[in-house]
Amino acid sequence: MKNKQLILKNINYYRRFYLLIAMATIIMVAVTTGSMMVGDSVRMTLVKRVTDRLGDTESVIFNSSGYMDASLVDALANEAWGAIMTDGFVQINGQLIPVNVWGVDFLRNGTVVNDGDAVINAQLAKESGIGANDDIVLRLAKNGLIPSGSLFVTQNYTTSLRLSCARVIVAADGGNLSLRNEQTIPLNVFVNRAMLNDVLETGDKVNVILSARRVGIEELNQVWNVEIAGMKYIKKENCTEITTDRVFMQDGLIDHLCNNNQSPNRLYSYLANSIRLGEQSVPYSFVTAMDSYEGRLLAADEILLSDYTAHRIGAKVGELVSVSYFKMKGLKRLETDSIQLRVSAIIPMQDWVKDGTLSADFPGLTDVERCTEWDSDLPINMDLITNEDEQYWTNYRSTPKAIVPYKTVINDWKTVFGSATAVRVDNDEVDFSGIDAQMCGVQVVLPREAGLYGATNGVDFAGLFLALGFFIILSALLLMYSPLSEMVWQRKNECRLLQSLGWTDKRIRRLLYREACPIILVAVLIGVVAGVIYTYMIMFLLGNIWQGATQTDGFGVSINMLSVLIGIVVSLIMAMCVLWFTIRGVIKKNLVVC
Repeated sequence: MKNKQLILKNINYYRRFYLLIAMATIIMVAVTTGSMMVGDSVRMTLVKRVTDRLGDTESVIFNSSGYMDASLVDALANEAWGAIMTDGFVQINGQLIPVNVWGVDFLRNGTVVNDGDAVINAQLAKESGIGANDDIVLRLAKNGLIPSGSLFVTQNYTTSLRLSCARVIVAADGGNLSLRNEQTIPLNVFVNRAMLNDVLETGDKVNVILSARRVGIEELNQVWNVEIAGMKYIKKENCTEITTDRVFMQDGLIDHLCNNNQSPNRLYSYLANSIRLGEQSVPYSFVTAMDSYEGRLLAADEILLSDYTAHRIGAKVGELVSVSYFKMKGLKRLETDSIQLRVSAIIPMQDWVKDGTLSADFPGLTDVERCTEWDSDLPINMDLITNEDEQYWTNYRSTPKAIVPYKTVINDWKTVFGSATAVRVDNDEVDFSGIDAQMCGVQVVLPREAGLYGATNGVDFAGLFLALGFFIILSALLLMYSPLSEMVWQRKNECRLLQSLGWTDKRIRRLLYREACPIILVAVLIGVVAGVIYTYMIMFLLGNIWQGATQTDGFGVSINMLSVLIGIVVSLIMAMCVLWFTIRGVIKKNLVVC
């Protein structure tokens, strides 16, 4: 009988063992190659997600705590377009769904967004049930130009923005636009930018600019100017006052202005809880911190009172007055503190009224008709406000009731958004030279580069799923070893007979190898097919059943032949190692001659 016939007959006779060996090999190959394909699929899905959310965007210019004039978009040439990005809510059947609201002039595909229309992405349509021509009610944070999160700003939401859904767009049309480096598919609403500017009361501003080419910080600084930064100055009687439309001026900008202009005087407006002398006090008073007053530096322990305040609390020059106030500890976490200051002068109220800009304008505080209408996140006790306080507000509005030394209070009063509400200098023409975008809180990032790097160099999902499937692979190898060793052991008499006929142990082992190898090779090919099925199953689970853990969906399958080949080779090596050690070990143990 020829060896080939003998091998086929042996395979058929011991088919129950070879069937178990084949099943074990299929499981091992399926998990190994499947894990490799899952890793490639997740990685490619993440890469596609980066493309979906960024489109052709290469550079993003943004101001994390303010706005930029829209003229910057034109200064950066045609490859750039500006937008307003803000948070909002869509009201559906009494429920509020958080969404990203984009104020744009046109979409990625060139479609113009008209006033009164809204364009939503497919993900929002899926979750909300909104379709074309349906009405949408948006609730928007209406803070104006003051940074959200600053001490005096409250989050006011309005339902007055009622829109008509013009269309639903998919990712290819820019529907999944997002600047967050995350894989969750955003819920986007696109509205007309001019309309959104009007609602938010931000003028012709943008807070993010996207460009299809790389924009360097040097190029940005070449076109940057004070108008784009929202800065302005006015000539007063004996000084020039510099302010910004975001109210708070950044520290770097303040330092630059102070170093490049004559006799700088920093101002910071604040709402004190009380100004007290003994049992008499004035509640909730605007107070201004200054470096100097009328050319004289303020001492660290002095306070200037208006004659109104001095009369009301009965204060005289030289007496100690207590000023209490809230100070921020973390994001809007407040604690109460106070300082003792000595009255150095009592100033006629009309002098401060005549100045007109000693206090900054805070929406929700300075633009209301009555003190009891103040709208702020500060825990103001309206019961403390008297008719006399209301009368003062009617007559003088936010004119400060006291001036305190800047260096004494600024560490308690300043926020992450800035440490001055104005800077006054002596020179008629302010020297703005050298001011750049970074001083104004503007940054340039390359989101595509960062996103692709994170997608391709983040978690090794192939290794992760191989680690998760380690015990399955180990069990498959044991399942392969067990029937193989049992089959060889049962054939020990056959092997001894072959020995007596002159077969060497090497020839006997070769016979067993030649029987098992075709089974393993066929099982490997079937295992690759099973690995593809395994990959589809895992990707389905990640995007559906396990969506609560992944926080995203839309996983696709991507098969990289190199990864498949690596999985096949690794599986073959493991299978052949088990085959070699098992056959060699069992024969050596049970045969007399080896």
